[in-house]
Amino acid sequence: MALIRMKNIAIVMLFGLLLLTPAIAQEATQHPAKLKVNKHMLKNFVKSLIIPGWGQWENGNKVRGIVYFSAELAGIYGYQMNNAEAFDLEHEFKVYGDDHWYYGRFSPYNDEDARCGANLKTHEMLTLKDIDGNHILDMNGKFIPLKDHHFYENISKYPEFVCGWDDWDPNGEFSDEDLSPHKIKYVEMRTRSNELYRNGQVAGTLIMVNHLISAFDAALGTDMTSFESSSFAGKLYINPLNVSRGISMEVTF
Repeated sequence: MALIRMKNIAIVMLFGLLLLTPAIAQEATQHPAKLKVNKHMLKNFVKSLIIPGWGQWENGNKVRGIVYFSAELAGIYGYQMNNAEAFDLEHEFKVYGDDHWYYGRFSPYNDEDARCGANLKTHEMLTLKDIDGNHILDMNGKFIPLKDHHFYENISKYPEFVCGWDDWDPNGEFSDEDLSPHKIKYVEMRTRSNELYRNGQVAGTLIMVNHLISAFDAALGTDMTSFESSSFAGKLYINPLNVSRGISMEVTF
């Protein structure tokens, strides 16, 4: 349900921006850009860069202002909703993994070479050690795995760790598929959490795009007589899965 909501939000935001893009492009074509920036134009650019739609509202383009501001609210909602749900689910699947995956089943004799998945051994299972390099043992005398990001990824992805799940049966239904009912549920939870984080990244990138487009639209809509006949070229690259480095722009006058 959350994924459907996120897709709907993204579609609405993109649709609104696409409706406005032709008008921006037409203005830029009619008045090719060697730009004389006046204070009013710069002020509206900064206003919409801070709050999308603010500069349009000041220009009297209230419908545009509402569209940009609505897109901002939708993006913020999508970002917060998806990241909050992803965080909660991440905590949930980690607790589930801690409850159902046990190092003592994976390596009963505290011996890496004697572990049940030793025939594969493509990834390490790091264990806790004290400052002298000695292994820290649990109440059953077994090694304690270092439960970092790699631990939760290993028990989800790689078949050599399947025997650590408390319901895995080498002679059972899933013995040839490196799965167990508990692992299947864990993988579903972890996959869903990752999907929600990616949706949040997409929403964050759309927020940044909305700020940029709104700012330039506000500036262009201020006073088109401020352009002289000349030429310009521009490039805009957007990677919706990277919020911090997902947008780059180059304009040459």
